[in-house]
Amino acid sequence: MEIKRCAYIVDFKGKEVPKKLSKLDVNLAYVSKKSNYAVVYLDENKGEKMLLSQLHNVKGFVALYPSLFFHIESNIEVQTD
Repeated sequence: MEIKRCAYIVDFKGKEVPKKLSKLDVNLAYVSKKSNYAVVYLDENKGEKMLLSQLHNVKGFVALYPSLFFHIESNIEVQTD
């Protein structure tokens, strides 16, 4: 069984959004403080709606969109006995 992952870009202003992302159940891969964006990986079954609903009311959140680049190695292979 394979757990499919997807990558998203989160645009933000300020410092609140990276703090909130670090507390969520996502893999925070990269944060650019100069360009004000973050790259996050999350399970495909959780989806964009879950992430968007949790970030919607955070001060400084601008936008969320799928990343154009994706590493196939980010998918997790799960062994079931």
